[in-house]
Amino acid sequence: MTRRTVVALALAAVPALALLAAGGCTTKIVTPEGTTPLNTVTASGQGEESAAPDEAQMTFGVVVKHEKADEALKQASEAADEIIKAVKKTGVDDEDIQTQNLSVYPEYRDSTDSKTLEITGYTANVSVRVTIRDIEQVGDVISAASDAGANEISGPTFTLSDEAPARDAAIEKAIDDAKHRAEVMAKAAGKSVGEILSLSETGVNVPVYYAGERSYDMAEAAIEPGTLDVTASVTVVFELK
Repeated sequence: MTRRTVVALALAAVPALALLAAGGCTTKIVTPEGTTPLNTVTASGQGEESAAPDEAQMTFGVVVKHEKADEALKQASEAADEIIKAVKKTGVDDEDIQTQNLSVYPEYRDSTDSKTLEITGYTANVSVRVTIRDIEQVGDVISAASDAGANEISGPTFTLSDEAPARDAAIEKAIDDAKHRAEVMAKAAGKSVGEILSLSETGVNVPVYYAGERSYDMAEAAIEPGTLDVTASVTVVFELK
């Protein structure tokens, strides 16, 4: 091959390369002429699975007011330590107890001339978050924390320690529901449903049950967590025969 031939081939390749570069990573699929489009039916499905919660989340707070900021913070911290000790005695593990939201801020009032504000004292807040693995102990934990000085109680919030079984069951039911809907549509069209061609999950919801805030001793109160309804939604494309 001569040098002139090589140059000519190289120049001929340039437009093709430029075309590829201009197209980036876009891919276009062309259906050959004469090909019959695949008949499909698309259906959405919903599934629900009920599960009993097996753990609870609680938050115990302490609010302390004092003339001095450091003293307010000290007293709040000491109260939090007492709450933690009391909760541990009920059997809650160290890893399930967390101190959070420690803060202190000034309290104001109008001065005698009503033109400025003056500090009257300080308020310190601290909260202890507790995960209770045995929901039968919720009442005992609340009672222990309250007796130890907690004056703000939030919860319980009931959850699932392992969401996977309920989530999987809900998805399976959603697929069965989609298949049933597809069969109804196919029958109405005088056809039948074939294989699944594509499947997508469009949403799974694992709820929690929040019992609300409490400012009293719940040791004797009846605590019924009930069940949590896990829901799933899918979209399925079936072959239509």
